[in-house]
Amino acid sequence: MAFTNGQNVGPYRILEQLGQGGMATVYKAYHAGLDRYVAIKVLHAAFREDPSFTARFTREARVVAKLEHPNIVPIYDYSEYEGQPYLVMKFIEGETLKSRLAHGPLSATEAVRVIQTVGAALAYAHSKGILHRDIKPSNVLLTPEGGIYLADFGLARIAQSGESTLSTDMMLGTPHYISPEQAQGVKNLDAGTDIYSLGVVMYELSVGRVPFNADTPFSIIHDHIFTPLPLPRAINPKVPAAVERVLLKALAKDRKDRYADVDSLVGAFQDAVREVTTVAAVPAKASVSTVKLAAPPPAAAGKARAGAGAVKPPAGARLPLWRRVPKWLLILLVLMACGCTCTGAFLMLGAAGERQNQRATQTALAASALTPVMQTPVRPATMEGKLTQEPQAAQDFIIPEDLREAWKRFEQGLAFLNEGNQAAADKEFITALDMLPADRTGVIILAVQKLNARGQWIMSAQYLQKGLDKSPNDTDLRAASAEVLFQVAGIRDAEPLVRWFVERIPRWAISQGAMGRWLTLWSPSPKDGEPFIRDGMEIARGEEKPFVRAIMGEHYCVTGNTAEGISLMKEVMSDPNLPPWLRVELERMIEKWQPK
Repeated sequence: MAFTNGQNVGPYRILEQLGQGGMATVYKAYHAGLDRYVAIKVLHAAFREDPSFTARFTREARVVAKLEHPNIVPIYDYSEYEGQPYLVMKFIEGETLKSRLAHGPLSATEAVRVIQTVGAALAYAHSKGILHRDIKPSNVLLTPEGGIYLADFGLARIAQSGESTLSTDMMLGTPHYISPEQAQGVKNLDAGTDIYSLGVVMYELSVGRVPFNADTPFSIIHDHIFTPLPLPRAINPKVPAAVERVLLKALAKDRKDRYADVDSLVGAFQDAVREVTTVAAVPAKASVSTVKLAAPPPAAAGKARAGAGAVKPPAGARLPLWRRVPKWLLILLVLMACGCTCTGAFLMLGAAGERQNQRATQTALAASALTPVMQTPVRPATMEGKLTQEPQAAQDFIIPEDLREAWKRFEQGLAFLNEGNQAAADKEFITALDMLPADRTGVIILAVQKLNARGQWIMSAQYLQKGLDKSPNDTDLRAASAEVLFQVAGIRDAEPLVRWFVERIPRWAISQGAMGRWLTLWSPSPKDGEPFIRDGMEIARGEEKPFVRAIMGEHYCVTGNTAEGISLMKEVMSDPNLPPWLRVELERMIEKWQPK
């Protein structure tokens, strides 16, 4: 049953159809009572052939609706209209990860953030006993404000929980991302199936294509079950060995050989990305974070595909489920498996035009065109008695031809710094900064990395100033600013510099937190910093939250509430996704304020 524009469905007024696929049709609707837009997902009429479906639909919708996580698209309501069951979800405006990748690669920072966020949503759902079963880029939603959502828990849960032919004889899951056990119709799935699918997404981000691709869904499913994983580095030699190891484990055919849980996989992926050591030249007039990775060599891709055809099931092996079901079910499987247009992508405005074909998504994760991944700098000997260490990602960066003169001046500054001539070093750094175009984000971040490794926080902040003054919303520059502003806030004479960030980028949690830290440490009244910190806590999102909360913990300690401050800092420390540099600072602060 199709709804029409302007039709009232219960309390919802249908505005437009967003998409249609093998399992459901999605509409944008308006709920006048709550004055908000919603997405209505109407399940395929074939589900009603199961006499127990209505009861199961109600039961499972209640279960999924209890998922309350900031990165999971929530289910607001579920009901029936003239015998047609439907789900009501939050309407998300933006684009899917699949659509985003079609426009160009993600930077390393963006890729890790996506995996962290999706992983956190999955880990939460798993803790509630709920699997997703259909992890793929078109179910990851990205908002213009930087939000990341995982969609379609409801559809996966409801469609696979009953006794009808639709739920027992058919597989839910897109062929390119389906786990081997799910492809074989295993009923007792565990978190391993989602780990495998998330591993395929990681593979796509890292290598530039999915591991298995073919002319038919059945060939792809066959490969997931029987064909050895194409080695990432054989397809794309730029993939770091550390990343390859993570992918091989995540995509093991046997569940017991994969990571034990999602958190372990995400943690391993983060650690591997930090080992990226090769960064290529950046073409003129392009940011490092937006340079595309060349598509995998056709010969390598063809070799991987050719090898798939030679793999045979072991003697006596039970045929996979898709080779045992009736032909009509196979046809319906194709409709379902290829119904990507009906996933969570259509909770998003403008997503109805997504292409169905699998595209090789060009990624910046393993490419030499990466924005350098921020590494934990080691303080100079004058600060903490440790040797200076420069991030490896910065050591091999090839500077574009048009910026080499500026970079020579910068390197001369580093040489003077190594000789202990701070004044001469500062002069060269400033000269280089004047020569660098403000829109060359990647080179600015590279300079910041090198300066951070030597404890040159004030100079780092000045480099970031130049980039952010032109591009205040640049996500890579903002990400690179967190540690710098944290350290600058600990310098008494740095108030004007910190205030510049507050005034140039208002309502930014990082600058608000840094201003609060400076006032806490250096103002005659340390409590002057609390309003800035609390404001930062209110507007913080994602990776900004632990930054501001750590500063609040320090503020409590400075203002006499040591117990609460240490408790808060320890709570922040428990976050497995905490940036390494912030973990180091929290350990230092806890040690400082812990009662002896």
